[in-house]
Amino acid sequence: MGFEIPEGESLTGFVLAASRDLLDPNFSQTLVYIAEHGPEGTLGLVMNRPLDKKLGEVAVSSDLPKALQQIPVFQGGPVKANALLFARFQRGKNDEQLLCQIVANPQELVELPKHEWVRAFAGHSGWSAGQLERELSEGAWLVCRPHRAMLEDSVPNALWEAFVGKDQRWRKLQSLLPKNTGLN
Repeated sequence: MGFEIPEGESLTGFVLAASRDLLDPNFSQTLVYIAEHGPEGTLGLVMNRPLDKKLGEVAVSSDLPKALQQIPVFQGGPVKANALLFARFQRGKNDEQLLCQIVANPQELVELPKHEWVRAFAGHSGWSAGQLERELSEGAWLVCRPHRAMLEDSVPNALWEAFVGKDQRWRKLQSLLPKNTGLN
């Protein structure tokens, strides 16, 4: 469920959940992590559209290090949809704080600390200066706190619904669930 952000405050680190009325096929039922937001515009990454492929399956280069071959690839948005963008995510102080770093050189991702996640995105989402603020005022998006559930190996199908629904108890219960529910 969304909440209000004071005017002029950066949305970096928050998630935009597409409203039920947003019918644009690029963003219908999406969760977009805001990696950068400022006066010049906004860069976001769609977190709930996995392509069900690993980087090793889509990479053009055959000399991709083994550590990078298993990185999941997502449809990041309609901007530069044929280009790969890499992002490193870290958990913040709690499950509702995720920090993101866009990584230009994938070689930097070969050795990662234990509690970091890496995603490759085919394209990204982008808004020019003032465009996102206009869409927010029109009710196209709900501003939400992120949750590490977006970074699970298998993104739950109902994740968007959980973010836009009124019942947010799942956020507190998520940490009590087994790490790999597919094994139960």
